[in-house]
Amino acid sequence: MTEQQISRREQNKLETRRAIAQAALDLARTHGMGGFTAEQIADQANVSRRTFFNYFHSPEEALIVSTESFLDRAEAELAARPQNEPILDAMIAALAATTKVENLKDCGDLFRMAAGNPDLLGTHLLAWERAEARIISAVEHRLRDQASTLYVHALVGSLLSCAKAAMSEWASSETADSGNDNNDAQSLENSIVATLTMLRDGFSRPFS
Repeated sequence: MTEQQISRREQNKLETRRAIAQAALDLARTHGMGGFTAEQIADQANVSRRTFFNYFHSPEEALIVSTESFLDRAEAELAARPQNEPILDAMIAALAATTKVENLKDCGDLFRMAAGNPDLLGTHLLAWERAEARIISAVEHRLRDQASTLYVHALVGSLLSCAKAAMSEWASSETADSGNDNNDAQSLENSIVATLTMLRDGFSRPFS
């Protein structure tokens, strides 16, 4: 098998995974959590039930693809920051850049759905925990022996907590579902950037 054929096969797998994830999200928005099955997701994505389970173990796992993509992008953006940039600035810039993803509103919607569904909440939190572990590893590699384990864990935890706080605030607001996806995504982006600004300023302005 040629390198081009391998690349095409991997691209097809990625597109299938995205199609299944989008079908799951569409059904969740239409029917609510618990109102659909893996078989219905497969039908909507035009794949077989077997194909669905080749990619995901449950509807909840299919739903968190947007969140995983958001967090994976944050890790990649951090790796691309200049090595001599202060670590807090680099991490804030990386997460701020991540808010530009097209599926940002999907991430916010999933955050809201997870709050009312224990199964999705568990899967959702696991995705954040896995991402946190990878980001901690990336920061430790970047700083090498220049920071303690406590410093790194506290720093990464603070940053991700800010992002979660922004999503939680957005999900409970009236602007979270205005019917205009662009406005909704912009509102969530503004919330995330606002929390990052608070962190960078040392939370010195409590009413900003």
